[in-house]
Amino acid sequence: MYDMAKSGWKEFLKLCSEIDSPEEMSQVFDLFLTIEEKETLAKRYLIIKALLEAKLTQRQIADIFNVSIAQITRGSNATKIISTKLKELLKSHLQ
Repeated sequence: MYDMAKSGWKEFLKLCSEIDSPEEMSQVFDLFLTIEEKETLAKRYLIIKALLEAKLTQRQIADIFNVSIAQITRGSNATKIISTKLKELLKSHLQ
């Protein structure tokens, strides 16, 4: 990632970490993300959630959320590289 973009990303994460409520977070995301970007992020969340729940096949996930198998594969690959600690945190949050 380009240095300026990396710096901007870190600053954005710091801003997000200082937000206290879902309402404020929504306002920040409304400011920084387009409707399409928010929809993409929401779908990615649902994909990751479904993959971690491990109740559906990848094909079923794709059909339910109207996404491509490639999106499911990218989500699946991402879940394979996160730490066990993060995976458990996500699983407990998603239940």
